[in-house]
Amino acid sequence: MQIKINNASFGFNGEDLFSGVTFDITSKDKIAIIGRNGCGKTTLLKILSGEYELHQPDNCPPVFEKIGNPSILTLSQMKFENETITLYEEVLKCYEKLIALETKIENLQKELEINYDDRKVNLFSKLHDEFESLGGYSYKAELDEVLSTFGFLEFKDKKLAEFSGGQKTKIAFIKLILSKPDLLLLDEPTNHLDIKAVNWLENYIKNYKNAVVIVSHDRTFLDNTINAVFELSHKKLTKYVGNYTKFLKIKEETYENRLKAYEAQQRQIADIKEFIERFRYKATKAAAVQSRIKMLEKIEILPKPEKPEIKSFHAKIKPNQESGNEVLSCKNLKIGYDKSKPLACINLNLLKGERLGVIGGNGLGKSTFLKVLTEKNEPLSGHFKFGYNTEIGYFEQIDSALYSTKSIFEDFNETFPDLSGAEVRSALGAFLFSGNDVNKKLCELSGGEIVRLSLCKLLQKKPNVLILDEPTNHMDIVGKETLESLLLSFTGTIIFVSHDRYFISKISTKLLIFEEGKATFFDGSYKEFKEPFSKPMLETQENKLPKIKPEKIEYPIDYGEEPENPILSLSPYMASKEKNRLTNRLKKIEELSKTAEQKLKSLNDDFISPEFASDFKKLMEIQADMEQTQINIDRFADEWLEISENLTLLENILSKQDNNE
Repeated sequence: MQIKINNASFGFNGEDLFSGVTFDITSKDKIAIIGRNGCGKTTLLKILSGEYELHQPDNCPPVFEKIGNPSILTLSQMKFENETITLYEEVLKCYEKLIALETKIENLQKELEINYDDRKVNLFSKLHDEFESLGGYSYKAELDEVLSTFGFLEFKDKKLAEFSGGQKTKIAFIKLILSKPDLLLLDEPTNHLDIKAVNWLENYIKNYKNAVVIVSHDRTFLDNTINAVFELSHKKLTKYVGNYTKFLKIKEETYENRLKAYEAQQRQIADIKEFIERFRYKATKAAAVQSRIKMLEKIEILPKPEKPEIKSFHAKIKPNQESGNEVLSCKNLKIGYDKSKPLACINLNLLKGERLGVIGGNGLGKSTFLKVLTEKNEPLSGHFKFGYNTEIGYFEQIDSALYSTKSIFEDFNETFPDLSGAEVRSALGAFLFSGNDVNKKLCELSGGEIVRLSLCKLLQKKPNVLILDEPTNHMDIVGKETLESLLLSFTGTIIFVSHDRYFISKISTKLLIFEEGKATFFDGSYKEFKEPFSKPMLETQENKLPKIKPEKIEYPIDYGEEPENPILSLSPYMASKEKNRLTNRLKKIEELSKTAEQKLKSLNDDFISPEFASDFKKLMEIQADMEQTQINIDRFADEWLEISENLTLLENILSKQDNNE
């Protein structure tokens, strides 16, 4: 399979989103398309899916080319034709080919029981092999695993019409990933997924046999899934090989190198021009001047490299007043909607300047906890108390703004009537609403614009306690980095809910982990939270490795030139002895490597098993064990290679001895 886009341009209302774009996708590629909000990333996905059509100029090479008739799917193509059927029946359609094959095999088996036929036996064997290669014996387990991960297993017999719009979107997403097209197109796939589901999706994409193109602002997700980045910037598309972190490094190095080359050439040109102007009218220098004029004409001018697009909102959060040292205390605080079955019981103390990250699966009580703290919901029992002088600013993404016909300026002015028109424009300008942008209606705003406006209004109140519910949703990467810097400079206290692991790791100093029916306070950062489940496992695995004491072999030492391999200096007797030892060690390494590979497969099965799907701590332990097992496999491979090379040398030594005899 191969898909090519050649020198393509696309835009709306006569204005190009991008121009001269060229790239290709081959089987097994894992590609991220990244760039600022509004630069055309989603448009590129729609071109790939066929929703938008590229103009094909006459007598030109194809602008959009598909080789091998690949199947291409995106979320918008996942429609429900009949909402009276159950969720399970709908999702089972993803396996229509397998189910048809399974039925054919069953019918053929029945025929063979009645009437044995060699031709039918051969056909049965062929169909069986095809069924097995397509995952026929695991598709039901895979389906249940996905439904469990996304929280639908217990509702699989519920009719589609009974689900909410958001739930239907998730069901469509499940259908998309289980349809397994040749090219899977994912637009912000981690939005609204909890950490458990994101971990599962990462593992799924890494093991996906076909090509994937992802648009995402989730930096950790991109680091863990992709092998190439296409950056859409300044209306151009640039390819970088590697994951997101490697892309950042290469991009920075490339920009610095191009800037140095450009500046060096500009200095060279300036020197030549200065020489020409200085000696232009001196007859004795005429030849030299002409020479430099020709030199100047031949220089191929390097373009000045464009700076990365880093424009974002800017603001300083300075609270109206300082809070007391004790900011929040929760004692036996039970939250939820049913007293007989609370979502969680919370006990914690939060001090001034601390940043509490609230994490866990969807539907376990994270947002409910924030609503209790902001008195939008009543607690079931227990109590909480904010400390002296606390002023709370609450960020909640609400849909009501989407339906308002007020302008941004009117909405902000009504919220802060004491501000002058110039002060309103100044405050909005800091969050990229300038000029005529302030007259845009709220119902016309994008998700990212709604987030910026909400943050602008929140920070204008200058609270000393920020309570934020998923503040990075709809933000591009530059916006997230800006928000991170802003929050890190905040002198007050922060309580936030997020599924963005990079953001959590950067901001949090304390954690509240929601699991089924409970919430655990962790007095440390996200990195420190993960380490207890990885470091002991690493040590345990290290201790399990066999302790092999090699035989001591005396080698001659030459303090002159760099020594050659000591094996070359062994006597025939010692060479024979060393060969036996290394042969035995090689066999041992092969056994250890095979065992480790089997263990890695078992751990991988456990990681995606529904049994541990909701056990966050267990998943962390399994992941740490997987990482250490892979390290062991790599180490065994290195040792196997070294031993094999040394055995070749030893065989040469012993072969020469046999020839001499």
